[in-house]
Amino acid sequence: ARLHEDNGVLTKPGWQLPREQERERDQVRICSVDIMAKKKSGRTAKSNAQKNHPWKSKLAQISQIVNSYRPAKVGASYVKETLADLVKQVTYQQKPLGELIKAQEVIDSKRHSPREAGERASSGVVFAKWLNDKAPDSKLGDTFDFKWEGLAEGSGVVAAKDLKRHELFIQIPRKAMITSTQASQSPLGKVLMKDPMFGSMPNLMLAVYIMFERLNPESMWAPYLNALPRRFNLPLFFDAEELKELAGSPTYYDALKIQKQTLRQYVLTTKLLSGAGGGGGREAAGLNLPPFSYRDFRWAVSVVMTRQNQIPSTSDPKKRLLVLIPGWDFCNFRDGELTTQFNDEVDASESFTMEDVKKGGQVYIHYGNRPNSKLFLFSGFIADDNKSDYVEVVFAYPSEAAEDNYKVDLKPEDAPMAKIRRMMLQVRQLREIIQPFRIYPDGKPSEICLTWCRICVCNKAEAAEVLKAKTAVISSLGKRNERAAYALLKENVERSLQKYPTTVDQDRKLLDTATLSPNARVAVRLRLAEKVTLQKCAKRATEFLKGNCETASANDNKQV
Repeated sequence: ARLHEDNGVLTKPGWQLPREQERERDQVRICSVDIMAKKKSGRTAKSNAQKNHPWKSKLAQISQIVNSYRPAKVGASYVKETLADLVKQVTYQQKPLGELIKAQEVIDSKRHSPREAGERASSGVVFAKWLNDKAPDSKLGDTFDFKWEGLAEGSGVVAAKDLKRHELFIQIPRKAMITSTQASQSPLGKVLMKDPMFGSMPNLMLAVYIMFERLNPESMWAPYLNALPRRFNLPLFFDAEELKELAGSPTYYDALKIQKQTLRQYVLTTKLLSGAGGGGGREAAGLNLPPFSYRDFRWAVSVVMTRQNQIPSTSDPKKRLLVLIPGWDFCNFRDGELTTQFNDEVDASESFTMEDVKKGGQVYIHYGNRPNSKLFLFSGFIADDNKSDYVEVVFAYPSEAAEDNYKVDLKPEDAPMAKIRRMMLQVRQLREIIQPFRIYPDGKPSEICLTWCRICVCNKAEAAEVLKAKTAVISSLGKRNERAAYALLKENVERSLQKYPTTVDQDRKLLDTATLSPNARVAVRLRLAEKVTLQKCAKRATEFLKGNCETASANDNKQV
């Protein structure tokens, strides 16, 4: 007889099963029906979930892309990604990320849509009342007011009366600040801080905390968070075409890295928080968190990136806390002096004017000594005539060595001197290759840059002078060495200039057109300023090599 399978029980056609085996067969059938029903029910529930949150399938796709990025390792150390790798990765994720953002509009469109006329001012009125309640001694209405529209920067802080230079104009107490301690000790923080990423990144913890505070209409911080900008001119918001405007700039790598890391952090955060875009965890599920979008996450990261400050910890004054300082953080930037401090006696942050300000005039503050590249990356603008500006150029020796080739071939007869040079550089914590140095706006290289050049080209006699030196910085070692050092400087700077796909004249013509988006315009301005600086440096080196040695060398040795 031919055997066949009947729900797991082997039978012969026409055979009568014993009654006990019939009961077993019936139980098997019932079990099979139950299992199939459960599977079908699970598929239906999953299908309904997809209907309710169609963006979750897009999030799953993004998660796969992020998880596919595996940095190479040498031993226990990760190898730094190349620029080409980053360009490829960020370009690849742009389309699915755009699809995710589009799909998530069902939950976040109201929060991220452009404000209607007068809406920012209305939010500002609510915030001003809140600040007066939380910080009655802030001096709001006495020495300063907010202006929400009509300024070149959009909004800012203006003088409520005539103010003298170095006059105290704003005072925000600790109790009115959002601190990283509040974030980490909140119910949300107690869940997230168990993860190594959040434990080592208080800025990320603070960002996720304010993201959920913004999603909570009953939050005590709602008046402040609702008054903040909805969009920022940061590279984090650039699309693929706008990012390409940074090609050739040393800042290009960092801008790509920020975009990649922010998306990765968003994906990891969703996995940690149950019911908030994906992931799991019993503790997180108990928080009953609302769903959040990538734009919610990006907004919160941008708020912390552009507005974070530090104050002393109450438990240990030597430790610093990351904080957001409502009111003070609406002041716009101007190059000048640092006039903000934390006053332990009143437990408040205080800021003083940098100059005389007439009533109604804008009160500016200095954000610190940052080059335009950092202002661009973390604040979304560049400053003209920035005294703290510089361009960071990656140097390599021998100069013929490609920057992505970590093996430098030296001639056998030069091997002993190569070891001595390497040792003299290591003593100064310098490397032969992939070594960044600063070039200042007037074209002068830093002293340590010239020191590196001089050591890299020194001969045996000149090396003896370096070994006798008691300082890290090495001044001129003679005409031969100086000419060789400036030739090495010139070659490295010109190689950096060749990386830019456009010329200075092309950039200037481009800025005269009206076709650039605001993001692309600031990127072009940044790369133009960098090229002008590098051209000045190359010109100085060229003039030196033509015979103006003593003058150029003497002037350069004054630059720290």
